[in-house]
Amino acid sequence: MHLLIKSTLLIIVIALLTFLGFKSIENNTNYIQHSQQISKQNDADHALNNKVDKFLENLTAGIYDKYTKEQLKVQELEKDANLSQKKSLLYLYYFFGTIIIFALVFLYIDYEFLTLYIGLSSLISLFFGLTGPLLMVVVYKSLPVVGIVTLSFDTKSIIGTIEKLFIQQNYIIALLVLSFSIIIPLAKTMIIILYGFLKESGLAKNVIATIDKLGKWSMADVFIVALLVVFFSTKQDIHSALKVESGLYFFLGYVLLSMIGSSLIGKKSKVF
Repeated sequence: MHLLIKSTLLIIVIALLTFLGFKSIENNTNYIQHSQQISKQNDADHALNNKVDKFLENLTAGIYDKYTKEQLKVQELEKDANLSQKKSLLYLYYFFGTIIIFALVFLYIDYEFLTLYIGLSSLISLFFGLTGPLLMVVVYKSLPVVGIVTLSFDTKSIIGTIEKLFIQQNYIIALLVLSFSIIIPLAKTMIIILYGFLKESGLAKNVIATIDKLGKWSMADVFIVALLVVFFSTKQDIHSALKVESGLYFFLGYVLLSMIGSSLIGKKSKVF
């Protein structure tokens, strides 16, 4: 197939993946915003006010209907949150489905182009994995009379976590997370892309040889994600609800794609 046609197809697919990833993150962000508003309606002050409003509504036989209006508002927020969550997952499925379909297409029409495609797809997945919400953490506790109330609501992204660690002066942990979740993954991904562009030149082998040792850290990024999940899910004397968000799936997608890309290069260079 003509190089121009293959290049055009590659550009179109990469643009499509970028669009799908953006829409998934956008809807996931909307879902989190709606969930945060719902959590605010269930904090200690609102929960106590709801108890009072419900009592007054029953006492006045519905003339005072603030409690009902608040419940309708919460139901509408829950409806919007669920819709945004479904859209986010749908675009996420489209994203990885597109990667799989066109990986098979490039495997059929041009095996050498496949490496470049996997590298670019890995870079896009890494970007959304780093910037998108990784986890949503809701901390709650049961209080006398009031019942279960939300104590705190927070979302975590990898970049946001690194920034927070630096602010808290946890420099060693921050540097480790920075290295294993951004610097090394980015280096691995760029090498795959460079090999896709320079595979026919001697420079490609020289470039790949310089990062041979990166293969020893191939599972470090997975360890970092596991560490973050354990860290954020560990609370004492209170209950917490931990929900995985789209950013984690994008980051895990990067991990798989980078492993595939490294494997493709390994068949040619015997370096990775």
